[in-house]
Amino acid sequence: MSHAGESSRLSQAEKFGYGLGDTASNFVWALMMNFIMYFYTDIFGITAAAAGTMLLFARSTDGFFDFFVGAVADRTETRWGRFRPWLLWLCVPLAVVFVLAFTTPDVSPAWKLAWAWITYNVLMLTYSAINIPYGALSGVMTDDSMERTSLNAYRMSLAQVGGIIANTSFLWLVGTLGKGDVQRGAQATVAIFAVAAVVLFLICFATTRERIHPPPAQRTKVRDDIKMLLANRHWIAMFVTGLVTITLAVVRGSAGIYYLKSYLHWADDRIGLYFLVGGLAMIAGAMATPIAVRLLGRKWAFVVSMLVVAITAVPFYVMTPEQTAGVFTFHILGMVASGVNATLYWTLVADTADFAEWMFRVRTTGIVFSATTCAQKAGMGIGAAAAGLLLDRYGYVANAELSESARQGILLMMSLIPAGGLLALAAGFCGYGLTEDVCHSMRVELAERRLAR
Repeated sequence: MSHAGESSRLSQAEKFGYGLGDTASNFVWALMMNFIMYFYTDIFGITAAAAGTMLLFARSTDGFFDFFVGAVADRTETRWGRFRPWLLWLCVPLAVVFVLAFTTPDVSPAWKLAWAWITYNVLMLTYSAINIPYGALSGVMTDDSMERTSLNAYRMSLAQVGGIIANTSFLWLVGTLGKGDVQRGAQATVAIFAVAAVVLFLICFATTRERIHPPPAQRTKVRDDIKMLLANRHWIAMFVTGLVTITLAVVRGSAGIYYLKSYLHWADDRIGLYFLVGGLAMIAGAMATPIAVRLLGRKWAFVVSMLVVAITAVPFYVMTPEQTAGVFTFHILGMVASGVNATLYWTLVADTADFAEWMFRVRTTGIVFSATTCAQKAGMGIGAAAAGLLLDRYGYVANAELSESARQGILLMMSLIPAGGLLALAAGFCGYGLTEDVCHSMRVELAERRLAR
């Protein structure tokens, strides 16, 4: 159990060390979000429809495994805590399968497709097994709402550092290291990211500490955890929000590389600059989140950030290749809002774990975070499948000039489709019930219970 005052304040070094874990995670996440479809169609050599179907299966079924990981993590007991040891145990296995997933074997088309299915599914499972405990760790490092917001601001900012590095250097490294062989270049590029991820996960493990623990006598069955989860209406709201948000983000992210290369005809260096400024803008948004919270509160800052992301997506439907300044302007504004949104999302999820402990007198942080990650994985699968099927339906052909139909499809995926979805989601989230006052009174009572124990 936590001690009085011990669970509130975090040092800057611990926040920074925690954030480095998401720098490592985002080496994998960024490539899955922005380049995996491009890798499979233009480097690995399978169709967009085949890749989309595979990604739907992998990311959707992986959600069930996520829940299992959360349940096991909640029941893990080591001298390092419940969640930290997973970073130590799984950083090397994740690095190995990460490289294998971006390796193109010299085999028949049927075996190549089988290789893609196997390696990608194993990558997703391993990523879940390390990332879910990592996310849950933020819920047990502190119970102070502003400290959690600050911690997640560090997390999202340093995640974007990983995203910036991966997004801006991937295509350049593939060409440089491959020396004309893009398949070899992709494998070598990912190997570099994999080694760096191992180092960063180990730093995260060494610099963080778990302070909030379940009641000593807590013993629950998984079915009881599920019942409590489904009775937590605030968690259900976050589940739906995560599902829809990630679905829309993957549709837009998958279209982005085609939009930049095939519609705008940008060279790799300008594409790298696009991802660089976007990542920096998201860092700015993440670090500005505490200010937004002080002005609006967590709930309304979250809603406003969704609205801004939606509004800044709309102009991409009408901008022409000559309007470079406009592309960068709306991209930057949208990414600042995305930084606020992503930071507050995980802060709000931690609030739902507090609510579950307050309501049911049982703390299942791992289950709450893993079940939320299920929503995101399902959203990734649905979004990837939708992107692949839309690209196929609109007639996209790899390494060829865009047809009018393909151009229209890519523009819709970059603008009106995600904008419409986010506007509807923001309207629905206005009814979310964990306001500042509710959370404050809930945490005061939880602190009193822990002191009594």
